[in-house]
Amino acid sequence: MLTPPEQFGIVEPGLYRSDTLHPSHFPFIRSLNLKTAILLTPELPSRAMSNFFEENQIRLIDLALGSWKNNMSNNSISNNSNNNNSNNNAADGQGIGEAVSGSGAGAGTGTGTGSGGALAIAGGGTNVTLTTPSVPAAPFQTSWWKPLSEELIKDGLEMVLDAKNYPIIVMDTSGIHEIGTFMGCLRRLQHWNFSSIIVEYRAYAGSKARYVNEQFIELFDIDWITLPECLPTWWIEQEQMWVCFQKPFSIIFLSF
Repeated sequence: MLTPPEQFGIVEPGLYRSDTLHPSHFPFIRSLNLKTAILLTPELPSRAMSNFFEENQIRLIDLALGSWKNNMSNNSISNNSNNNNSNNNAADGQGIGEAVSGSGAGAGTGTGTGSGGALAIAGGGTNVTLTTPSVPAAPFQTSWWKPLSEELIKDGLEMVLDAKNYPIIVMDTSGIHEIGTFMGCLRRLQHWNFSSIIVEYRAYAGSKARYVNEQFIELFDIDWITLPECLPTWWIEQEQMWVCFQKPFSIIFLSF
């Protein structure tokens, strides 16, 4: 018996959406003859799911984990830069302490007396680094209110619009939030009415719908997407229909 995932859905021919896969879902997923799988959440896939994709020669792309690593790398670079600045400042302080204290620098390394001793303690005796606490950014977020980053959406949509990756499935942990936002941005790229986009989003989200996700979909800049050279058939057909649909309105507008 084939058991689809709870949040499984057909987005377009050859394009599917789903929550996390479990071994009971593997026979059904195998029947889709997938070529590519995209993960939108930073959790590492389970060993069973990784083995399943490998055995069936399905390319697994973890977009969110890549963004998480990039954030960690940027934070490490920032921390190293701060540490280097602190060490340089401490060295400068030691030099100042020695210059001002003169013969009193020796006493300064001990308990310290007078202004010379105080400068020696601050600069040469004990290194005290003052840091400004910062709140670490959530994975793949560029702002506190955004459920996903624009970069992740851009990279994911360009993969989804590349016919070379088909058939393809897009997944997240719940099958609701990240993937709902992602598919909403795809629908905007398809010229869907925003009300229809929200109806589809809420059909999967139910009572778990988030206004912040709907806001992100509405504000996402679709002009940022670069269309691949090899587009899927369903996209080409829809774009042709869109162009034909727009022509009568252009003629009416020009007649006035």
